[in-house]
Amino acid sequence: MERDFTNLKNEFGLNVIYNYDSKGYSVEDTAQLTTFFKFAELSSLAELYAEGLKDYETFQKWIIPDDSERFKGIEHLKPILNAITQSLKLKFDKVNYYRKTEKLYTVTPIRIKEYLNRWYLVAVPDGQDEIRNFGIDRISNLAVTNEPARKSSNFEEQLKNYEDIVGLNYNESINNEPEDIVVKATNEQLKYLRSLPLHKSQVCIDGQGGSNWGRVTYHLKPNYEFMTQLLRMADQVEVIKPKWFREKIFRNINRINNLYK
Repeated sequence: MERDFTNLKNEFGLNVIYNYDSKGYSVEDTAQLTTFFKFAELSSLAELYAEGLKDYETFQKWIIPDDSERFKGIEHLKPILNAITQSLKLKFDKVNYYRKTEKLYTVTPIRIKEYLNRWYLVAVPDGQDEIRNFGIDRISNLAVTNEPARKSSNFEEQLKNYEDIVGLNYNESINNEPEDIVVKATNEQLKYLRSLPLHKSQVCIDGQGGSNWGRVTYHLKPNYEFMTQLLRMADQVEVIKPKWFREKIFRNINRINNLYK
């Protein structure tokens, strides 16, 4: 059992401790435990896909695959976690789809982040002081080095920026400070938003007095990714305030409308 606990700590950063009051074991960081379970879930699904695709004719009798690409690179999660917990640097090649180039990186791994069912390595490249996001599906030739990583505590302030945004790119946020966002939404759309919140600050209020329209409030930095999430809900939502953000949504809708004239 002790060996298992050691493996959990070394490989996944889970520190299991014995509680003398309850006479049982517990994990110190429950947030880390949630991440571990999500990682285990995706790893299991990735393995299922890998085995199933070997015998696709049988596989498709039971599973309707939609986007198997989201499992690409998932084998990198374990060595990345090992590097983070052991404070070691990583080396890998990263593909740039737009430029059709490939570049070698040596980085200090800081975190693993999930967005829209895809996983990203949050890391600081050698010679830089700003954290960057690397999609694990674009990484190849990944290797854990013996070179000590930089102290992750040096980048905690930058990591806090993720708390105030939707998605990954806090540098693309339109304003520097979080704002109160009010969105009008149909009661039907509110059901979906409650099941899959866009942000931890989200609060849904159903329409009163027979009204089919309720409200959703957020406190965040309204970046491009947040805007696209609202636009994909089409006529089921309407941004009420702030005024500048409502007008920005309006301009985007007009541009889309002009494409179809």
